[in-house]
Amino acid sequence: MIRWMILTVVATGLMWGAYRLLLSRDRWLQLSRVYLIGALMFSMTYPLVRLPQPAAVQGVAMLAPVLVGATEGEVADGGLPGEAGAARRLPTVVYITGLTVATAMLVVGTARTLRRMRRMPAWRVGRLRLHRLDDDTEPCSFFNHIVIGAREMTADERRLVLAHEGEHVRRRHSWDVLLVRGMCCVVWFNPFAWLMLRDLRAVHEYQADAAATLSRTAMRPYMHLLYRQATGLGYGHITNNFQSINLKNRIDMMNKTKSRFGAWKVLAVVPLMAVLLVAGCKPALAAGDDSVAAAAAVGNDMEVGVTDSVYTVVEVDPEFPGGYEGLYKYLAESIVYPEQAKKEGIKGRVMVRFVVEKDGTVSHAEVLRGIGGGCDEEVLRIVNAMPKWKPGRVKGEAVRVQYHLPVTFSLPE
Repeated sequence: MIRWMILTVVATGLMWGAYRLLLSRDRWLQLSRVYLIGALMFSMTYPLVRLPQPAAVQGVAMLAPVLVGATEGEVADGGLPGEAGAARRLPTVVYITGLTVATAMLVVGTARTLRRMRRMPAWRVGRLRLHRLDDDTEPCSFFNHIVIGAREMTADERRLVLAHEGEHVRRRHSWDVLLVRGMCCVVWFNPFAWLMLRDLRAVHEYQADAAATLSRTAMRPYMHLLYRQATGLGYGHITNNFQSINLKNRIDMMNKTKSRFGAWKVLAVVPLMAVLLVAGCKPALAAGDDSVAAAAAVGNDMEVGVTDSVYTVVEVDPEFPGGYEGLYKYLAESIVYPEQAKKEGIKGRVMVRFVVEKDGTVSHAEVLRGIGGGCDEEVLRIVNAMPKWKPGRVKGEAVRVQYHLPVTFSLPE
């Protein structure tokens, strides 16, 4: 969970920075729109992609360290079992809470907007539903609904407003906003995702501005209307709740033309995406490649064949009964600090390696680094006495998976 959150924030920040540097000042508006949505999707999903693991790379599947104190039953994964379990669950609890709140706000807001618009008096113009209100509501659009308040407007200004809001409807901008808002709910902790949403709304406004000013004769009155809205002079709000601080950007964009090589700038992002993929994707065994699978299998001093390989990287990890919390509870209830080690003041770390077989049993348990005093034998005793795990799987098949378990024996000072 934490790994995914960190990688998502890093990738989104880099992709957003690339947008601000390469495209935000260019008039390739549809390209900018596609880039912002695609970049956020990529940043959210690339850490979940599994790439083939190079044969030369061999990993070690390491379980969390275990601390054994002098008091019987005092075993912890960085603390007491209850504290370790609570600490491990805390990020998930915080994430789910944030996701629930953000999603609820989006659903309630969308439902409230749709309900309000359905209650408004409306008339149809083609596929549009126009709503004329008797208050000072700013013109806005939501899907095929366009709302115009009762502020005084000339006929020409009203046509500009309808052209602006009609472009939002024609390009289905509401679907963009709903999609990206949904993604922002999933990554509610990511500030760059919300900045991408802000910039996407800006692109929507640029596209609507361009449609409203297709005629050069409409440019001057349209800018005058924008100016009155920004300064509070006169009437005619057409910014769809877009903050007036962006007025200069909107006017600058209306006066720009597409740069000749603007579209090629996006190619500069391809190396960045490749680096993110290589650095952030989970390793996986190449599907259908037995030679790579054999090379990725670990157990250098074990005599195994291709059909009986021992893996450290699998698609579905083995699971101890009760999960990690169950594993450390089992260790807490089982490991005893040897009396000989207590008398001789022996303390330190024991590193044990074992294999979870295809049927879930534990085998090949051996001490890689010991400290003596009976500690090595105690760890081996507990590992060999483990109940059956759920076996690990690759491409749906149960496989042998190797783990390393560090156990630290500690005496009070």
